[in-house]
Amino acid sequence: MIDTNTEPADSQLADLRARATAPHAGAADCLAFGHFLLERAGRDKSLRREALAALVRAYQLDPSCEPTLLHTIAQTAFIVRDWSLVDSATTLLLAQNAEDANALIWRAAAVQQRNDFDMAERLLREAVRIVPGNPVALHKLALCIKEQARLAEAEALLRQVLALSPDNMHALFDLSELEIRTGRFAEGWAHYESHVAFGDDLNNAQHALAAISAHWQGESLQGKTLQGKTLVVYGEQGNGDCLWAVRFLPLLAERARREGGRVIFGHDGPLRHLFERMLPADLPLETSLETRPDFHCGLMSLPLRLGVFDATGWGAPYLSAEPVRVQAWRERVHAHTAGKPGNRNVGLVWNGNPEHIRDMRRSVPVEQLEPLLSLPGVTWFALSPGRSETVARWRVKGLDVVDLTHHFQSGFDDVAALLTNLDLVVTIDSGPAHLAGALGVPTCLMIDHLSAWFWGDESGTTAWYDSIELFRQPEIGAWAPVLAKVRERIEMMR
Repeated sequence: MIDTNTEPADSQLADLRARATAPHAGAADCLAFGHFLLERAGRDKSLRREALAALVRAYQLDPSCEPTLLHTIAQTAFIVRDWSLVDSATTLLLAQNAEDANALIWRAAAVQQRNDFDMAERLLREAVRIVPGNPVALHKLALCIKEQARLAEAEALLRQVLALSPDNMHALFDLSELEIRTGRFAEGWAHYESHVAFGDDLNNAQHALAAISAHWQGESLQGKTLQGKTLVVYGEQGNGDCLWAVRFLPLLAERARREGGRVIFGHDGPLRHLFERMLPADLPLETSLETRPDFHCGLMSLPLRLGVFDATGWGAPYLSAEPVRVQAWRERVHAHTAGKPGNRNVGLVWNGNPEHIRDMRRSVPVEQLEPLLSLPGVTWFALSPGRSETVARWRVKGLDVVDLTHHFQSGFDDVAALLTNLDLVVTIDSGPAHLAGALGVPTCLMIDHLSAWFWGDESGTTAWYDSIELFRQPEIGAWAPVLAKVRERIEMMR
């Protein structure tokens, strides 16, 4: 059956767009179009950006056409991370009212993108002064302080936020990450469960599971009859999270075996075949919702439900590359290294998905990499697709960097096969770091001043991956010392 309810809305959208984009469009036309798009945008950033452009045009045509228009522009720009527009809009708002707490908070976010944390913190403390006891302002201040690695202070502020708003799942999640990174796993994993409440982040399969089964709280899978209960565990969050957490599935299968229950891994994505190779025979992988389970839970809930409160002993490799594919990649690597006796073959990841909220902080600027890439006796292999132009510029400068990512035809299976043919991987905090660690490939992990909770706070190693060495920024944005230490590490390999 065709859903005809969308036809009037589509027609209205076409009409509003035509009026707003006409050569002589007025402020009212642009305003109506922008608000219409915002109402329907949901999580669609492209629609939000189109709405934002229309609202900015309305403001340019008539700044007084709507009293709250500038606030709407600043807030929408904040959501889509148009920081220059946030800057300009909040400048106008604060000129009108220096005690506009919302404008201060939005402006602080834009200032942080320039790594000016002193200014960002001043703005947020001013917002807290203006609206004392406001959980939003306190939460933003806590996150600003957390980014500066003042973790005890950030934690105290998050606990203030939770005292004011006990049901604030985002604050509880942020607290959990601070607890986990300092090894307080019992409290941290329990608080990390707050991520289950982020309904907007669930995909269709997870919504379907929630409709037909209970969320697993660690109950026994033993049934009243000979047939035990069935639990579906689904992959969640990013590739790195899945790669890290999949190690717990064999332990879960062992428990289910004892209780007479059954576990199914629900996953369909670029990591699928890697995961299938490590799963016990009695823990099948399903790519669609074929089995009606009694329970469901996400991969990231397993440490809590299985009582994994100590990272010790979890660092051994647990994934493997496909042998036939490993041989094919050995030949590709050899084709680019033949005639270079003694060369080291090193994989390289210097930036990640730009949509990641912390990609700017975790990624190394291209111009800072050349002192590392000029190291003699090393052939570098780019590991992230879509960087061929950057690699081409490096090669023009005589740097020995190879991009074979156009051969990545089978998701992470090809990446895994390439990694196992390398002497070392140098990477930022992204999916390939977890993959290299899970495969046991020697890895230099370059992490920013704060870093994700996986990597703890100060140590140069991590109990989660025996083959990973950590190279930390001494201060925000300071990649040069990190790159120098990685260079020393590679020189020691000779």
